[in-house]
Amino acid sequence: MNSFENKVVLITGATAGIGLATAIEFAKKSARVLLVGRNADKGNKAIAQMPHNADCEFYSADMSKRSDINRLFSYIKERYGRLDIAVNNAGMFGASFTKITEYPDEVWDEVIATNVTGVYQCMKYEIQLMAQSGGAIVNVASVAGLKANYAGGCAYTASKHAVVGLTRSAALEMAKSNIRVNSVCPGLIRTDMSLNVFGDNLDAYGDAHPIGRIGETEEVANAILWLSGNKAEFITGCCLPVDGGLMLK
Repeated sequence: MNSFENKVVLITGATAGIGLATAIEFAKKSARVLLVGRNADKGNKAIAQMPHNADCEFYSADMSKRSDINRLFSYIKERYGRLDIAVNNAGMFGASFTKITEYPDEVWDEVIATNVTGVYQCMKYEIQLMAQSGGAIVNVASVAGLKANYAGGCAYTASKHAVVGLTRSAALEMAKSNIRVNSVCPGLIRTDMSLNVFGDNLDAYGDAHPIGRIGETEEVANAILWLSGNKAEFITGCCLPVDGGLMLK
């Protein structure tokens, strides 16, 4: 049986990268998918990539703005009346490879607002919508949330550690309420955001992973779907590395 058929699935940061790949996989399994992103043009292009006849729509909202988050969840409550699965994926790198003494305060504020406060705010509303029938939340963290992998980028590393902490805290709190909260912690994945940070030599960084290559968005999406589904019903509070063995080093 397809455990995702007619399930209402929210995915933030869904217009590219891991979020888009995850939306496509849920849509293939007949879920009702709400893709969220800041840019309407990118949103329309993302919808065009969904499987034929998939029940998907795009909603424009900025996860760094509380007013947008409030508006988003008011819409979900009115449009769907419930929420079964939430993937909190919206995030940003910030000023990577920048020393802490030189890190711009305004960039720090933007990273924390998006990567931490946005996830926290979304989870508050998601849990409320899941209160009656239960559900699954998957936060997209990073191996940078499990250890500091490189010098510089203090805001990103701090923010992803916070996402791991939020995941574990909420999982413990909701464990007896039929709401599971997990996270995935990707290594370096082939996304536009990674290309912007690491440049055209992105594949060269694959050597840092014991498997010998960088990851693909579909590989993270598969892990997210597994954690969201009924085959992972005894799993909560997990922060799953999807990293080609990077955490072994």
